[in-house]
Amino acid sequence: MRDEERVSGVWKHRDVNTIRNEVGREFACSENIDIQLGKVLKRLEEIGELENTYIIYTSDHGIAIGRHGLMGKQNLYEHTWRVPFIIKGPGLEANKTKSGNIYLSDVLPSVLDLANIDIPETVQGKSFVPVLKGERENVRDVMYGVYAGGTKPGMRTVKKGDWKLIKYDVMDGAVRETQLFNLAENPHEYLPEHQKNGAMETNLANHPKYAQKLAEMEALLLEEMIASNDPYRLWDQTN
Repeated sequence: MRDEERVSGVWKHRDVNTIRNEVGREFACSENIDIQLGKVLKRLEEIGELENTYIIYTSDHGIAIGRHGLMGKQNLYEHTWRVPFIIKGPGLEANKTKSGNIYLSDVLPSVLDLANIDIPETVQGKSFVPVLKGERENVRDVMYGVYAGGTKPGMRTVKKGDWKLIKYDVMDGAVRETQLFNLAENPHEYLPEHQKNGAMETNLANHPKYAQKLAEMEALLLEEMIASNDPYRLWDQTN
């Protein structure tokens, strides 16, 4: 897989200085975004529209920068799959954290909802305004993720509650792996290579105790692939 190995200054290096340099670049990018956002907020305040404006701070997926021995964005671990999302605006409670799941495709219908504009039937996302206003805890119970770059079919993940499944079918079938994590007990998705002491701080896919949970997550993954019209199937999927 690519994993940013073609980026000048990174290549295949995973030494301390390379990681520190990349983390520093990430901090610099975040700082610059803060500066630019400050300019927008200042201008809104100057024209008297700051308290009348919904402001959303988000991005696309994250980047590994050393975690799991990776540097890039070609993976489905939480540090890369998840995105930041902060919203401020009229009628929304400040300094409040919500634990519900959303996709970035849910932003459009939510903005339309906030603006009292009818959401077109062609929009596939869901409005999470009920969550923002405290009327619901969640609009999505299941999250589905795909990385299909490079060799096909690629990587797939599904998450429900504390449980997350990741499957790899890459390098023309040379790498076929399954990972099962309990994110409540293993939020950093530690693997055996991390040599952690916690019984659940590892990949649980091959643990007999969690065979039923693995089967449930496998079935859920296939269900999400079918619902999303995923054109591929992984090596051990029969449907």
